[in-house]
Amino acid sequence: MISDEIGKLLGLMALADNRKPPEDEEGQVAMIAFWLSMVGDLDYADAATAVQEHYRESREWIMPSDIRRRVKEMRAERLKANPPPAPPAELLDDPVAYRAALRESTEAIASGQHGQRAIGGGS
Repeated sequence: MISDEIGKLLGLMALADNRKPPEDEEGQVAMIAFWLSMVGDLDYADAATAVQEHYRESREWIMPSDIRRRVKEMRAERLKANPPPAPPAELLDDPVAYRAALRESTEAIASGQHGQRAIGGGS
């Protein structure tokens, strides 16, 4: 995520739990930096879904660990529903390329991107 997306995520949380952003710019920057350091490596759409699911089930303020746990569960469910295919057989003699292909397909499935193709692109 980028800082703008973190701001949107915090806004989504505020809609549910009425949290108030710091009034001064320094505090706002610090809040964005904190949340960026805690969940910035996650996909915004997954994090937003995690926030929505949290507030469907809980009155408690959501914290970074709640978002991380829910995103991890979403990714695991995607992989369970769509196990990654084995890389092409021609990569069997190249362990580095084989692992890279497996990692790429696993990440695509876990992130929900496996069904999307670029125009004219392959699978």
